[in-house]
Amino acid sequence: AEPEAALAERFRGDFGHAIEIPAYGERESLLQTLASVPTGPLGDVLIVVVLNARRNSPKEVHDANAAAREAIAARGSLEVVSEVPEVRLFPDPRGRLLLIDRASPASYLPPDQGVGLARKIGCDLMLRLQLKERLTSPWIHATDADVTLPADYFDQVADLDPRTTAAALYAFEHRFAEEKALATAARLYEISLRYKTLGLAWAGSPYAYQALGSCLAVSARAYAEVGGFPKTNALEDVTILNSLARVGAIERLAGAPIGLDGRISTRVPISTGKALSDLVRRPAAEASFLLPHPLAFAHLAAWIRVLDALARRGADALVAELPRGNPFFRADVLEEALAEMGAFDAVREAIREKEDARTTLHRLHAWFDAFRTKELLDALGTGGLVPIPFRQALAEAPFTGLVDSTEDDLETLRATLAGQERSLAVHPAGVPPLELEGA
Repeated sequence: AEPEAALAERFRGDFGHAIEIPAYGERESLLQTLASVPTGPLGDVLIVVVLNARRNSPKEVHDANAAAREAIAARGSLEVVSEVPEVRLFPDPRGRLLLIDRASPASYLPPDQGVGLARKIGCDLMLRLQLKERLTSPWIHATDADVTLPADYFDQVADLDPRTTAAALYAFEHRFAEEKALATAARLYEISLRYKTLGLAWAGSPYAYQALGSCLAVSARAYAEVGGFPKTNALEDVTILNSLARVGAIERLAGAPIGLDGRISTRVPISTGKALSDLVRRPAAEASFLLPHPLAFAHLAAWIRVLDALARRGADALVAELPRGNPFFRADVLEEALAEMGAFDAVREAIREKEDARTTLHRLHAWFDAFRTKELLDALGTGGLVPIPFRQALAEAPFTGLVDSTEDDLETLRATLAGQERSLAVHPAGVPPLELEGA
């Protein structure tokens, strides 16, 4: 755990729920997020804000952090928990707010680290509170400093079993800017997110979920098992969910959605804000917007069926399951992409004698994870199944329900896909679990 986790011993209070918010260059958006944190059904809420920056962060980030620091300080400190890094406890209408200041000269984050480390600092401390039985909820909540949380935020996980569920993902909706170009970019981006998740679910991938750090609750058990958030400056949410999917179910929540800002940002190199920035700068963004070819997901589905056959029948099923007689199926493209990934050698290594099919399938999907799934889809896209105009993809894909709606406006398309994805909430994602000893 990060050193800040030990600070849990230095301040008073027991809590029903806890939520972590990293704040980097946020002003009003952070205050709005804090105002949206609801009361918790299990008691006081601990809000852990990790104010963070690097020494070489832009001046506007340091200025915004200073303004956020000042606004929170106006609440009046209840306790000084630590001097370096400066950590203070403040009152909050829902419980308490703990401000961990890693945005000051004495405690800047390292030059190559960012949001992942900020998340880990806050969540490691919350795990320590759980261990000490000072946090009633078994869930560690993570969000961002530019969201609006729903009133039933903490209630939505109440019926989940933290022994079998590794993580829960909240539904989300973007709040669209009045500026037309930015609103168009945000809608296109959300359409692409929904489309890809629906495609993965249709293909049978255990990694068919939205990997958004702003919409995440992790069971304390699973958080400890995977070693917490990775200390990276991007994809920390994708990486931890990739690990969590191997140790328990990933549940999609069907309650009220979290509101996300559809805004331009360059805070991290891979993010919603960065994607929107790229889209807004593109001439005729809507006309030139492409989505993965629907057949790429059909080829992924074929490979996933091969993995299932491998688990049941061994290495002899390696390529026997591919539908070679289908004129739309490019077995050559799929096999070439898999060979370049080293898939055939990897799956042979994963298949071991005297193991049951469930254990073997778990091992196969642990290798063919979320990152390799994306790698395969990308390879299919460059190997012959090239991306196509988004309206054509939405019409041709068997998983969108939009075959007769390709001329609808972007908002209608976005809302339809969001509804389709919400319907997935009854089906958890995640790698088939290993059998527990003695179960």
